[in-house]
Amino acid sequence: MRFTKFLTFIIAVATLAVGCGNNDEPVNPPTGGATLKADPLSLEVNNPITFTLIADDGTDITAQATIFDRSHDFVEVPNPFTPTTDGKYEFYAVAGNIITETVIVTVLPSIPEFPADSDEANTSFKHRILLIDHTGNTCGYCPQMMLALKEVSESGDYHSKYYEAMAHSYASSDPATSAAANAVSSYYGVNSYPTLTYNFLHSTTSSFNAEHIKQQIDAQWKEAADAGIAASASLAAKSVVVNTEVKAAVENEYRITAWLLEDGIEANQINATESWMNIHNNAIRQATTTNPISGTDLGTIKVGEKKELAMSLNIQSEKWNRDNLKVMVIASAKNDKDKFEVVNVAICPVGSSVSYDYK
Repeated sequence: MRFTKFLTFIIAVATLAVGCGNNDEPVNPPTGGATLKADPLSLEVNNPITFTLIADDGTDITAQATIFDRSHDFVEVPNPFTPTTDGKYEFYAVAGNIITETVIVTVLPSIPEFPADSDEANTSFKHRILLIDHTGNTCGYCPQMMLALKEVSESGDYHSKYYEAMAHSYASSDPATSAAANAVSSYYGVNSYPTLTYNFLHSTTSSFNAEHIKQQIDAQWKEAADAGIAASASLAAKSVVVNTEVKAAVENEYRITAWLLEDGIEANQINATESWMNIHNNAIRQATTTNPISGTDLGTIKVGEKKELAMSLNIQSEKWNRDNLKVMVIASAKNDKDKFEVVNVAICPVGSSVSYDYK
């Protein structure tokens, strides 16, 4: 039914293009390919979205475009368009023989505000890498990794060089598991436990040796990050809304994603040698997207400029303790192999905010 409606719209547009003549100079219908852009990509309800259609040769062909909302029965929408209900909207454009890929816009009932930037001219940010422990409470060797990570966190200033997330993907019976945790471990191709991964693209290790882990952190940590992150998170009825902003120290193409983490999950850890091992923190509960794992495109950000994006993380279970939730925000940028790699990480408690962490 939805596909039939889609075809009806395309035929209608084609009929209008052929049948509605006038005395003006005819406009040749666009051919080839084009990219639909929406501004902004996140907003509060009852605010406008403006669309721009750019042909592959760089020509602005917005005037010849018809915009459709795929998420609401392929209805045609005006440009600009003002949504009156919250949710995720998928828009695409038709112009001549061009049908674009969809662009997703997140419409939220309200968006939390950031604290003011304390130093607008500053682009010198503290750097933290992303460290993920792929684990499970019924994994017999996992306590050895827990001990190694505890030793690392208590060694000098290593605790300030990374933020840690726990992907409880070993067993479906684990109270700390989630679909998002399973997706994250699947991205890294984890097939043995425990496994430690660093950022999005760097090496993995199953070593329980704290010195080896510190060497891996040292190899990827930088004196100053390529970008800084500011964030603010608030609790809605069935979700956490996080507003994020990336400020560039290095001009590049950036992406942003957010993961919902939970602390204080009680679950007996097999082969635990200390009681704290039965309390699981930083467990991945939800992600704004895991395909791609790097998240949403922010486009090119020049030095000193900022890009903002608000996102929603659904709370899928009443068993998740809302008082123990926090948001991990991950910024990535293209590396010399044209792949998106983590450039900085921030942690924002729900109901609070974090400013740019300047050096």
